Amino acid sequence: MAVDDNANKSADSGVSGGIPGVSDLLSLLGGAAPLMAVGRIVEMVTQMTGEVVKTIATFNDTMTELNRVAHRVNDLLDDLEVPLREIVPAVQAGVKQARGTLKKVDGVVSQVGTLPADVTKAVATLGDLAGRLGPLTQFAEMAGGMFGMKSNSAG
Repeated sequence: MAVDDNANKSADSGVSGGIPGVSDLLSLLGGAAPLMAVGRIVEMVTQMTGEVVKTIATFNDTMTELNRVAHRVNDLLDDLEVPLREIVPAVQAGVKQARGTLKKVDGVVSQVGTLPADVTKAVATLGDLAGRLGPLTQFAEMAGGMFGMKSNSAG
């Protein structure tokens, strides 16, 4: 069989009249298989190119949407910036005034904090005064009775 194969190879080379060794190369590579492999490679490259184009289109759409969002945020900030620039100084002045008021209230509270003790002293002093004025009250009632005035406590 080895002799027949060599004869077929030399016959194929002689019959085709082509470049010597090309048929040997094609037979080593499997005949038409290299053409099929090249076809598959071309198909795969075409498919990958299509997917790359889709990816670039998707990226472009994403960037367009992000650009729209950025414009909307900028418009919103532009709308809010002017009122905020007017409000912030007023808020700062209000906070400063509130701090001053709190300092005043703190001073008043510290003074009022001693008030219950002062009120207790005042009530005790009034009670003591009422006790000391008791005999004078009785004398005034008797004097009023002498002059025909009725006493309020006798009713």
